[in-house]
Amino acid sequence: MDPAPSPRIHTPEMDAINLMLRDLNTRHDEIRHRAAFRGCTGELLVLQKELVAYLNSKKQELLAGTSVQERLAGSSGIRDNGDHDA
Repeated sequence: MDPAPSPRIHTPEMDAINLMLRDLNTRHDEIRHRAAFRGCTGELLVLQKELVAYLNSKKQELLAGTSVQERLAGSSGIRDNGDHDA
């Protein structure tokens, strides 16, 4: 039995996240050589891992619908100031 297909969300934000993840997971020898020359190879790799983790968390938010709900609440212009007196 085949596993259920993963949900596909086609939005500009999801497309951008997927493209950035693809780019970050592609070996860029020119950049690696520059990092080695400048002595920051370790820092570059740490930053790359942090960016991938951040983008994966953003992707999960989109898949869970959290981001959409936050945008809808924020775009209404209504702010909860905590004052709930009737």
